[in-house]
Amino acid sequence: MPLTVYEEALAGLSTNAQQIRDAFSAWTSDSRLSQVSCNVANETALEPSHFTALLLTFASKLTSSGTSKDAWIAACREHKFKGRVIPSENCPLILGRAKGLEHHADAVEKASKGSLTKQEAKKWLLKYSGSHSLAWFEPFLRDALLGNFLVWATFNPDNHRTNPFDRLPQAREEIYTALGLGDFRADDALIVLIWSHLDTDSPPLHRPTIADAEDFPFYRPCTDIAAAWGLTEPLSRSSGLQPQPEVVMPQKTSKGLQLPFRIF
Repeated sequence: MPLTVYEEALAGLSTNAQQIRDAFSAWTSDSRLSQVSCNVANETALEPSHFTALLLTFASKLTSSGTSKDAWIAACREHKFKGRVIPSENCPLILGRAKGLEHHADAVEKASKGSLTKQEAKKWLLKYSGSHSLAWFEPFLRDALLGNFLVWATFNPDNHRTNPFDRLPQAREEIYTALGLGDFRADDALIVLIWSHLDTDSPPLHRPTIADAEDFPFYRPCTDIAAAWGLTEPLSRSSGLQPQPEVVMPQKTSKGLQLPFRIF
């Protein structure tokens, strides 16, 4: 039986393989970290050379970081955007993401450069949800970052020109579930943002990897080693919701945002 990508990467190490195995094995008593270790073992998006480099960095961080989890996160942050890039001619024209309203209110507050508090930003986001005209608020919204450090995005694989959320139920819990966003809490409002890839400076779109996901246990590696993009893992298999395409890109402002945005 051929080696997995993880095993092939470990085979490229001369002295640290057992140290790394031991670190991941120690995570089995923690349900979330145990899943992260499973994701590492099942990763297919990283080329062996990139995988080996990530593991070597992890091994070096184990001696200097507070915990193995801290070491893993620190290593991941040095090895992001290593998944294959979708060729520019095949990039989706329209992308979208769902993120916590609280997080985006933070982004709008920072973009306002002191003109808005977080609570004011949140109030105006709620007011303008579903609106095509944002008046004075629009510059602050368009200057807000789509994500911190990197942006997770989805798209419609059947029609790259359409809103990917038109394929999903228009309800908060179903959006959480389909995109595998994590533990659902009924009081966690979501904002759904749709943007033009071209009008957002056409950043490279990468297939996600374990390094992009860090210690997020709801990420799942796509099993197809040749896939151009990743797939989400719906939180509930009984929901009937299908996995959705996912890519990562460098952080960008929302200047390519298409109105209206919506809050659920």
